[in-house]
Amino acid sequence: MFNLSNETDYKSITKAKTYYNLFIFTILILFISIFIRLVYISLDNKSNFLKKSNDNNLKILPTIYDINKNILAYSDYNYSIIDNKNKFKYIKRDASLNDIQESIYIGNPFIKFEKILTRKYPYSSLTNNLIGHTNIDHRGISLLEKYVDTNETEIEISMDIQIQRKIYDSLNKDTANLNPDYAMSVLVDLSSEEIVSNVFLDNRSIEDQFDKTLLPIKDLKFDFGSVFKTFTVFSALKNEKIELNEYFDVDQSVYIENKLINDFPRNSNAPMQVKDILKKSSNRGAILIGRNLDCQKEFKFDLEQIGLLNSTNIGYNMFSVEPKVNNFRGSYCDNIPFGYGLSVTPIQLINAYGKIITGRSNFQATFEKQTKELRKNKYNQITNSINKLLFYANESNEDLYNNFLIAGKTGTADQTISNNEKIQNVTYISFFPYNNPKYLNFTFMQNPKESYGRYMTAGNTVKPTFYNLLKEIYMYLDLSIIKSKSTDI
Repeated sequence: MFNLSNETDYKSITKAKTYYNLFIFTILILFISIFIRLVYISLDNKSNFLKKSNDNNLKILPTIYDINKNILAYSDYNYSIIDNKNKFKYIKRDASLNDIQESIYIGNPFIKFEKILTRKYPYSSLTNNLIGHTNIDHRGISLLEKYVDTNETEIEISMDIQIQRKIYDSLNKDTANLNPDYAMSVLVDLSSEEIVSNVFLDNRSIEDQFDKTLLPIKDLKFDFGSVFKTFTVFSALKNEKIELNEYFDVDQSVYIENKLINDFPRNSNAPMQVKDILKKSSNRGAILIGRNLDCQKEFKFDLEQIGLLNSTNIGYNMFSVEPKVNNFRGSYCDNIPFGYGLSVTPIQLINAYGKIITGRSNFQATFEKQTKELRKNKYNQITNSINKLLFYANESNEDLYNNFLIAGKTGTADQTISNNEKIQNVTYISFFPYNNPKYLNFTFMQNPKESYGRYMTAGNTVKPTFYNLLKEIYMYLDLSIIKSKSTDI
């Protein structure tokens, strides 16, 4: 206890009060300094804080939504810290509030702040190679961003980001297991012709990856292999050149010019009917069926009608690249029937299957949200036959095969690209239920290094990949239309 009559104690109290007052004064000065700094920033807002925005006259671009109004791209401001002492330079771009507060606390008069209009992508990892990009002037320069910049209206695309995430995660796991160069999965609602999901994973090193301004579904061309055998059978049935119960001797030697065409397995030991040519993916059988057709007047005409020989619109003024006919082994009339000789984009392949399995000759998958009534499938004898054949050809031990009546066709193709480099494309295109198609899925990988079976084929890579992703998404799909399968195949 202090004794006020004691001079030493009295001086101690006086000294303590002096220190306390000094501490309070220091805190007050610091508070006033920070307050003045904040007022200065506020007053300097138009001349410095928004300098770049005003100088460049940047405009806010329209928002892009998914089909459930989730925001996929929008314009907003971010903040950068700059140093104006000697030469203009950025200290921190897209600075956080903490970064700005720390800079203010330092009190450096040469530190300035910029408020910059930027484009933000909440689901950037899920929507790569689809949304597109803006440039430094905040103008859309590719894909959907270019469209909204030109039209200046908000758009709601057909993608469901929830399903996109499920497929992305599932495909990512299989990509890690199979180690392809890259992988794709596209899901289409056949009744609305909307692309529900479009996932692309580039598994290569950064320097080898595709330009982000490309949309692989429309900008990349491939030989797809045996998935083309469906078109051969379709054309032969349409032109009444074969019957379903007809047999073809696939054990005979089949040549394209001087090249012997082999089957896998090499010998069937018995002639094959059409359904088994598709199921066992017989190259020889497809060629023999194709040779029943007039290449130019019938087969070429049908390929053109289903969209395999021309560019196509995928929505929002985005068009696919043109297909390429390759005179592989000397005769495209013999090569195309079993899956070589014609390089097309994934969207052309998807549309061709969509036309055949729904019976709608004007089928066209799109990223644009459709407001029209749902399209009804137009069944005819050829459509019914093809769908039944592909359900039979797709036979699987997977429970989902029978539960959802999944039809489909695999394709494995060796393709030579620049510098004589050989690549392998594995494709699985499937739809369900086969007796009233509602959804179509395209699953693709290039150069998988591993497989889920003994052989490196589509059946041991992308087919199980599809079933893995279907297990993750079927709860989110409208599958109330599934009925019992037919038995007349």
